[in-house]
Amino acid sequence: MIKALKVVLIIWAALGILVGLGYIFAPQQVGAMMGFEQGPAYVPYFLAMLGITYVTIGAFLIVAARDPIRNILWVQLAIVWAILAVAAAVYSMMRGFVTFEQAGVGLIIDSAFFVALMALYPYRAVRGAARRRK
Repeated sequence: MIKALKVVLIIWAALGILVGLGYIFAPQQVGAMMGFEQGPAYVPYFLAMLGITYVTIGAFLIVAARDPIRNILWVQLAIVWAILAVAAAVYSMMRGFVTFEQAGVGLIIDSAFFVALMALYPYRAVRGAARRRK
């Protein structure tokens, strides 16, 4: 289970890094691929800031994947990030900010990784480590 968790963390982090690099270096192209019209001139700046966040967190998740039990807070951060991304996508679609065609791929990917991370979460090992610390 831990090996599978490591793989899932690394894959999700790598995808995040790739998306982040796209936001930093090719924001107009990424927006066009997702079906968004070109926005105001400052939008690429905000996407670059978001991209930096994706790259940074992705890098730390890859490091944390080397020992998920020891770095369990990073695993928990990945879980929270995934479910909040799902909630934000659903909320944005319900409010009409985006369509499923624009946000659906991200929604599906984030949902899949949330389920995988929850299924592979090392509940027993974390509980046992907490008991040993007491």
